[in-house]
Amino acid sequence: MRKIRVSIWISAWLTLVPMTASFAAPCYWNSGTMLFSGDAVGQALCLTPTVGANGGVGGIDEGLPSTLDELVGREFDFSRDAIEAYVAAHGLRENEVGGALGLRVSRARGEPAVYFVVHDSNGPDFGSRRFSPDINVSARINDLHQFGRRWHVLIGRNGESATLIDFFSPLRSTYFETRGSAAQKKGRFLHVGLLQPIRTYVKDTVKKQNALIPQPAYTNDQYRRLAQVYVIASFRAERWLIPAFAAQLNKCAQAPVFLGGPKGFDLAKWAKALRSVYREIYSSK
Repeated sequence: MRKIRVSIWISAWLTLVPMTASFAAPCYWNSGTMLFSGDAVGQALCLTPTVGANGGVGGIDEGLPSTLDELVGREFDFSRDAIEAYVAAHGLRENEVGGALGLRVSRARGEPAVYFVVHDSNGPDFGSRRFSPDINVSARINDLHQFGRRWHVLIGRNGESATLIDFFSPLRSTYFETRGSAAQKKGRFLHVGLLQPIRTYVKDTVKKQNALIPQPAYTNDQYRRLAQVYVIASFRAERWLIPAFAAQLNKCAQAPVFLGGPKGFDLAKWAKALRSVYREIYSSK
């Protein structure tokens, strides 16, 4: 293991596309470098704002939760042996976590993927019906192949996941990736969906927006599996990837409707799950 200082335990020719005018330090897409401006932590802050129950993009937090702020953008610090041992010990299969460990991640113009984009599935749609009490365990609701191949990986509410497209293969999965220099962007982003049932008809939705998605929005099992997939994707990229929310990328491209989610995502919960997975790998090496 390559040691890095991680206090994880305690806590003109370039086309510039503005993301939003409200950032204290505006974040721009640079089509030359195929990166957003700023350091990795700053980019992660720009790209992971609150996403409301109605899919609207909210404000930017002042800082990333601990663990994420220690890792994002750094060189990946676990050896192949450590990751392979963890995958074997936890019974993770390549058809669950993005494909074969031995393959690199997708590339754009020779540059590897650097953004880990989180989406919600925006379905199944319950319409005006109440969410059934079995949404976290129902095989029908948690069918990981019902939406087609929109993402590289989809994670069900029961914590199970499926590789729909190997992280090796470039995938365009946001409105942002279809605008401007789209061909150049494709491959810089890895896409992971979280299964989230919705309700599209709720009386007085302005006052009852939380009724549009389950409460909690995602299960602890989903956050844990997302953390495991993030670790494996970062291992394959040889660098801790920069998290991004699909809704913010779509807003960046001035999409007519800022869809993509993940609606109601709790970044602190995910960071806590990531810290747990990190410790498990560290303690077993």
